[in-house]
Amino acid sequence: MGRGEKVRFGLALAFGVVVPGLLKYALTTAGYDALGTAVWVSGYLTAILAIWYVWVRPLNLEGTAG
Repeated sequence: MGRGEKVRFGLALAFGVVVPGLLKYALTTAGYDALGTAVWVSGYLTAILAIWYVWVRPLNLEGTAG
């Protein structure tokens, strides 16, 4: 994984946690607790699935054939 790839991974991880967290805070402060929680969960889950699909799924995790 090159430096640019690491930066992209870090940004995706940060945006997947920070943006939904800020939206949850804003919605909860405005009195929409359930909507804030739903936005946070869906944003966080989407980020996890995207990171898995782009970076983890293509990894070859097989051992040596013996």
